[in-house]
Amino acid sequence: DNGYVIKGYFGGTHESAKTPGKLVKEMVSAIKKDKTIKYVIVNQADRFSRNAGQAINIISDLKAKDITIVEASTGLDTSTPEGVMMMQFKLSLAQWDNTNRTNKFVSGRKHCMESGVWIGKRPIGYNKVGKSINTEYTINETGKLIRKAFRWKLQGVDNFRIMDRLSAMGLNVSKQKLHKILTNPFYAGKIQSSFTNGEIVDGKHPPIISWIEFLQVQEILSGRTGVYK
Repeated sequence: DNGYVIKGYFGGTHESAKTPGKLVKEMVSAIKKDKTIKYVIVNQADRFSRNAGQAINIISDLKAKDITIVEASTGLDTSTPEGVMMMQFKLSLAQWDNTNRTNKFVSGRKHCMESGVWIGKRPIGYNKVGKSINTEYTINETGKLIRKAFRWKLQGVDNFRIMDRLSAMGLNVSKQKLHKILTNPFYAGKIQSSFTNGEIVDGKHPPIISWIEFLQVQEILSGRTGVYK
């Protein structure tokens, strides 16, 4: 409609909104090489970045090269001082909205964790259904093998022998993975994360072993290596 001749296309993939992505850098590089380019068309101004200051700097640099930014969804452009001001306002509003969403997301995760609902990566040995505060866990067949691993450790079996026994039953775990399992309070029905400030809280998921048994395992591990707590 405006008679533009499209000389390059930079888009089609999802990039981080926090820093100028690869495509934005390639676009700026192309503009520097081709002095006949006069416009950059974007769907929405905040596609440059969710960081208002960063996006404004990019737009200012392009403006200094006599490049006009055109927002296709509204027709807004930076050819006038008013247009620049509106573009900056929209960028600042987008950053506020993104920050607000992030704060709500973090607050929601913290509430779930403090309420005993684990919403991180699903631990091996459990099935997971639902989302957020409605997340529910059930122990699966792998979980039953993990219970055996804890029982064997309580009997004094060393980790390599436990690994061999689990492998014979179809569960292959590395030395590091077994260590993480045996020292993870989640299997004793507890939750611990940065959202709980490192404190252990009672989880709403079914435990594979009792808390007392878990502590006994930690004592056995500590006695062997001197580095466990």
